[in-house]
Formats: sequence, C-alpha cells, structure tokens
Amino acid sequence: MLNRLFQILEWKKVRVVFQYAVYMLLVMLLQSLLFSRVSIFGAKGFIIPAAAVAAGIYLGGVRGAVFGIFLGLFTDMAFSETTVLFTILFPVIGFGAGFAAEFYINKSFFAFMIFSTFAILLCGIAQLLLALLGGNTELMPALLTVLLQTLLSIPPEMLLYLPFRSGAVLNR
Repeated sequence: MLNRLFQILEWKKVRVVFQYAVYMLLVMLLQSLLFSRVSIFGAKGFIIPAAAVAAGIYLGGVRGAVFGIFLGLFTDMAFSETTVLFTILFPVIGFGAGFAAEFYINKSFFAFMIFSTFAILLCGIAQLLLALLGGNTELMPALLTVLLQTLLSIPPEMLLYLPFRSGAVLNR
C-alpha cells in the first residue's frame, strides 16, 4: 500500500508545493512578527498582498489564484478583524497579476512594485469600506491611514520579489 503511494506521487510537484508553503509561512511570519509590531502614526505595513502578486506574475494566473486562496485563508485566520475578505481578494489579486503578466506587463521589478503597491492599496480600501459599513470609523482619518499603510509597505515588498525572481520558488 505504501509502495503504491510512493509510485503515484510526483516528488517534484510535492517539493514545489512544499516550497510554496515555506514561502507562505515566511511571509506570514514576517508580517506578524515584524510589520504588525511597527506602527507609524497608527499605520502598519502590510506586505502579504505582494506575495500574491509575485505568485501571479511568476506562476501565471491560475496558480497565482490558487496560491492566493491559501494565502487569503491563512491571513484571514491570522487577523481577527476579517472573516473572508482576504480569502476573496488575494485570489483575485493573484489571478489579475498573472493575467496582466501574460498579456499586458513584463515580469520586471518595476512592474512587480507597481502592481504590488496597487494590490496593497486595494486591500486597504476594502478594509476601509468594511470599517465604514460597520460604522466604526470616519472617512478622512481612515483614508489617511490607508495611504500611509500603502506608503509604509512599499520598501519591504521588495523582499517578496527576490525568491520568485531568483527561481528559488519558481519551479514549475
């Protein structure tokens, strides 16, 4: 029985899935241990959407969406403020980045940074809309927080580009 299981498994694909899981774990640890602790004027950096962008750009739209689903599930479990927001947003971001890389943009560092910044801004706006619908916040201070969060997230999102660009995670 166990011998049959070893014959069925394709070890290269198992290794690639393991690499994606380790990358996802490192991104989540980096977010929760470092960026959730540093606050500037009440805003904290949010780099997880950049991981979905990297997966989409370098793996394609479908694989980026699958990566985004798992990344969104784990992010929603890690943050008590959301229930399914990131589970919905991250697959859309991963697929959108993959689709754009396939047909409209190149796979350069500049394109990654622009797309990641817009993805982080999109997540911030979605969080803002949820807070406004809940009646917990005022528009202008929350909008300034979203913009500041996006600006704080730009420098560290560069870290998420390197593993995919170098090929450490990019094994199809």
